[in-house]
Amino acid sequence: MMKNELEFSQLLLRHDRSLLRYILTFVPRRDDAEEILQRTATSLWEKWSEYDSSREFFPWAVRFTYFEILNYRKELARERLIFDVDVLESLKSSQQPLETRLDQQREALQECLKQLDAVGVSLLRRRYCDAESITSLASESGKTVKSLYRKLDRIRELISRCVHQRLAREWGN
Repeated sequence: MMKNELEFSQLLLRHDRSLLRYILTFVPRRDDAEEILQRTATSLWEKWSEYDSSREFFPWAVRFTYFEILNYRKELARERLIFDVDVLESLKSSQQPLETRLDQQREALQECLKQLDAVGVSLLRRRYCDAESITSLASESGKTVKSLYRKLDRIRELISRCVHQRLAREWGN
């Protein structure tokens, strides 16, 4: 892979989840958002030679993303749930503060997860990241389904309290 391709790939991978979140503020279905993200990646690659590496990648990519959203919207104009252009503009202007707040929440969550023991982290990861069923996790651990649900509830409550406390300190609430 050439340096240009490698740099592009690294930047796109670093920002693809943020771009997807941005897209999801404009389109209701995740499948549509994934499609728009793919189209955006293609557009970005086609214009990669014009990218000024002294500037931030994300704002540059967001411009292309927005135009891909508009293009996709035109294609789906026959469907009922299509936002008016004024609504899209309003969403666009409110997206950056929302993105900043979501980043702060994500950072708080990451810090709070570090306070959990390895068993708690593993349980959360297997249940929510790997989408394992409670039944299979309970069977594997020798616990009842009910006790595993209670354990997950306690972990979620701990994390929720921790995140809220961190954000309250950060936001001065």
